Amino acid sequence: LPRSQSALPPSGATMAETEAKARREISLAELGKHNKEDDCWLCFHDLIVALPKDFLEEHPGGPDVITCLAGKDATSDYEDIAHSDSAREWTSKYIIGYKEGADEEAKTKMMPKNSELSDRGGGGGGLGPLLPAVLVVIIAVVAYFIFK
Repeated sequence: LPRSQSALPPSGATMAETEAKARREISLAELGKHNKEDDCWLCFHDLIVALPKDFLEEHPGGPDVITCLAGKDATSDYEDIAHSDSAREWTSKYIIGYKEGADEEAKTKMMPKNSELSDRGGGGGGLGPLLPAVLVVIIAVVAYFIFK
């Protein structure tokens, strides 16, 4: 790993304690000012992260997929990619603050793990994986009656 990504906390402090102490409330207006590759802040789950240029250059998707969202709340974009828990831990290393108006938990929380997100109980009927099969059956039935 690059030296800049080692981000070790001072001796005797955990990573969470070190990062939480340095956090501050950040307005959306201030977040919006940091929208360039050499000054790239994003908001995920009410947490503000500052991503250094070397991280952007080494990001598996390349720097452009991140910098096009710089200065914005990119929570849904981050979740659409289905980042691994390892990637979420890396993201947590770059937390510098929390979004203005966020709940008290944002002052100390880390990026949520995938298991924490799936525990939210998001409805959904569970038809997701079966949908293609159901569509094929419907199309087959319609085709049968049309070409009979």
